[in-house]
Amino acid sequence: MKYLIIIGDGMADYPQRALRGKTPLEFAKTPWLDKMAKGGFVGRVKTIPRGLKPGSDIATLSILGYDPRKFYFGRGPLEAINMGINLREKDVAIRCNFITENDGILADYSAGHIQTAEAKILIDFLNRKLADEKIRFYPGVSYRHILIFKDCTLNLGEISTTPPHDIIGKRIKDYLPSGKDARILRELMMDSRILLRDHKINRIRIDLEENPADMIWLWGEGRKKSLPSFRKRFGFKGSVISAVDIVKGIGKSIGLTSIEVEGATGYLDTNYKGKVEAAINSLKEKDFVFLHVEAPDEASHSGQLKLKLKAIEDFDKEIMGRIFPQLLALKECRLLILSDHITSLKSRTHSADPVPFLLFGKGVKPNKTTSFNETAAKRKFYLKEGHKLIDLFF
Repeated sequence: MKYLIIIGDGMADYPQRALRGKTPLEFAKTPWLDKMAKGGFVGRVKTIPRGLKPGSDIATLSILGYDPRKFYFGRGPLEAINMGINLREKDVAIRCNFITENDGILADYSAGHIQTAEAKILIDFLNRKLADEKIRFYPGVSYRHILIFKDCTLNLGEISTTPPHDIIGKRIKDYLPSGKDARILRELMMDSRILLRDHKINRIRIDLEENPADMIWLWGEGRKKSLPSFRKRFGFKGSVISAVDIVKGIGKSIGLTSIEVEGATGYLDTNYKGKVEAAINSLKEKDFVFLHVEAPDEASHSGQLKLKLKAIEDFDKEIMGRIFPQLLALKECRLLILSDHITSLKSRTHSADPVPFLLFGKGVKPNKTTSFNETAAKRKFYLKEGHKLIDLFF
């Protein structure tokens, strides 16, 4: 048997007045998903345990069968693992976004989805200005980067940080890192604001009417811990395919092989065809693939309904429409399709509410559903503990 999990990140949402009370997933044209729903099992699952902040890190662990209440140790170190950064026991890894600050307001959590090449120049600049033998910045993809405190004595229990995508349009000073040991984080963030605003790259971006990367935002702090092997727990060799470090980092942490796809951006211009081909090729050799698509989440954070509808319809056409015909040849195959968490267009951030899921393939008994969306799923099966979904899948 072959197993494939496909994630439309942040695809789930709430009813929209502009869509006559339908959700974007309910309103969008998704013929492939609906076709599979008719022959599959649709339900809802709560991927974010009570008390934990909703995000792809928590949700991905849940979906892969790892209870986040037991196994989660911070977003920063998980992303650092994917980036090949050698973390020692006392090192602290922190996610470092490039953001756009405007008169004290967080205007853009992604600095206009800055290009990776531009971002690397700015990271190198910050290393020259702010790094020392204990502090170093590491370049990632687009706006997503990592800061490492080496041999660090910070008490992470005394630090509280906020994801920048949660505070779009809000006053920065109200959400700076807080707590007894957070002073150095605040200082680095405010120093970056002074240094970056006059950098040549940002002057060019402003001239081009693009959002400048004029400040860093630090969040998602943690220290590395070991996670039990996916293969030892479930008996399957597998791969992970994604454009974002957090998903690939979790995959690597549990022993999945991360497959790099040229042109995978984590945005609406991602290489859908390349991702599908990588997934199919991997299934020929291995038992399990985790395929992650980031675009619906990015569209949701922008607050633009048209972009979210396009991201969902692209997911259906470019992912499901390409995969479904090929999987018919793999008769011994089962799929699990879901949104990892809700990303609300209204609030432009994540929610911990349940999300719809769809099981399809060999051995799956249909539960008489005609479409795949939040409304259809609400009338069906509900699983309260997200980390148990994989047991149902396998």
